[in-house]
Amino acid sequence: MKATLDIPDELYRRVKARSALEGRPVRSVAVQLFQQWLDAPVRKETPSEADTLTEADYERSPWLRISRKYIKPGMSHDMDEIREAIARGWGEEVSEKLNLKKTRS
Repeated sequence: MKATLDIPDELYRRVKARSALEGRPVRSVAVQLFQQWLDAPVRKETPSEADTLTEADYERSPWLRISRKYIKPGMSHDMDEIREAIARGWGEEVSEKLNLKKTRS
């Protein structure tokens, strides 16, 4: 069966380059990864952290109500850590854009 996947350009370039180095078609790499994913044991659903937050948690951190659907187990609710994560993500995004501009010049 044929399927069309929308893969980020940079990721595809890296996959294509590595598969070429290994002498394997990209298709065989994709099939192998799909097979490994299907053969892996299915993780049992654990209650999300949003389900375990108390009213006191919401009082201490009111932004949790708004972002409840995005909360995942192990995430920090500390505002300084949230700011740091946002800054790190923004920095990576800007860095990627600057690198793209350099390669296009």
